[in-house]
Amino acid sequence: MSINQNGIYLQPQQNIVSASNGMNTTTTTTTTQVTIPTQLTPSISSLSQQYQQYQLQQLQQQQQQQNIQPNQQQTINIESPINCNLKLNNQNLEKITTFEQFQQLDVVQQSQLFYQLHESFLNLSSHDGKQIGRLKIKQTSIDVINLEIESNPNYEIIVQNNTKKFYFKGMINSIGKQQGICEDSHFLSKDFTTIGVADGVGSWRSVGIDPGEYSRFLMSYIYGQSLTTPYLKPYELIESAYRESVNIPGSSTICILKIIGSKVYSGLVGDSSFIQIRKDQIYFRSNEQTHKPNFPYQLGQNSVDKPSSGVYMEHPIQENDIFVIGTDGFFDNIFDQEIVKAIKEVNSIESFFKCLMELAKSKSQDPEAQTPIGQRNGKIGGKNDDITVGCFVISKLNK
Repeated sequence: MSINQNGIYLQPQQNIVSASNGMNTTTTTTTTQVTIPTQLTPSISSLSQQYQQYQLQQLQQQQQQQNIQPNQQQTINIESPINCNLKLNNQNLEKITTFEQFQQLDVVQQSQLFYQLHESFLNLSSHDGKQIGRLKIKQTSIDVINLEIESNPNYEIIVQNNTKKFYFKGMINSIGKQQGICEDSHFLSKDFTTIGVADGVGSWRSVGIDPGEYSRFLMSYIYGQSLTTPYLKPYELIESAYRESVNIPGSSTICILKIIGSKVYSGLVGDSSFIQIRKDQIYFRSNEQTHKPNFPYQLGQNSVDKPSSGVYMEHPIQENDIFVIGTDGFFDNIFDQEIVKAIKEVNSIESFFKCLMELAKSKSQDPEAQTPIGQRNGKIGGKNDDITVGCFVISKLNK
């Protein structure tokens, strides 16, 4: 199916830092995927023709490039272009000499290498010494460099990102099995790059606890983190939310999808899950985590499971790949092949979402329905449960 590119959400715009009348600086953040994680070389600013010869002379004089150590600053005059080498010396990586060594570490060990972010700075100044802005560079993962631009309000800085920029375009929603009550929760980040679902464990209701309180907190906290620290991957997002939730009663499953560069990073604990579809075929299917039937892995009070108990992966993406994410209320009632069949019968991501939500709701209330959970238990009939499902097509940001 060729997905209609007219989605329901407005397309996010490129980051632009513009001048204002106040004196406070403003910050915009962009994350880019690089192939050499320990070194970043900015391109030379293009100048008018009258400076081209001067530019060549300057570059020849800069053959011996200067390394800038972490947490140090250097000022560059914008009318004196140089080719400078920014080296982020993360001492934690000294013993990691190959990418294969890094991949052999578990997700907790990988994350610990970047708990203390190593930063470098470049100050940009005009010919008369006035500071125009500052570029902050942070290595946040083995293959991710985070750039932040701080601008003087008296100047306008245009930020152009020449790397591939993808985002999720689609719909997500939760419905309760009882009107006015839903233990599921979900979010879509403001920049359309992070999706999350969570399913509060219903047994907490028997002791007077709203099972949805914990799942809503997880989603709300991670939504906030996606705004303030957009470079965090699913493990770091789930871990930080888990640490902040220790005093909240309840427990929940969770699944997070995050776009960085040309990959989707996934993380899940429990039986909330997702499918990646390419060219009308299932390209990847996550595996649910359960201790035994009807006892999924879960985060929260009275649970032995931790964020490190989850499954964390990365998935190359292409434009028009489709992701379906949901809680067990969806995947226990819908077969994977029913999802693929639905794709071939619709012409937009909106109608695809509507089709799957209505099908899941109908089958969950049908005692004669053939369902995945019925197949596993040797029975027939749907599972009456809260349902969360999100349907998204990978779309490219127009520049």
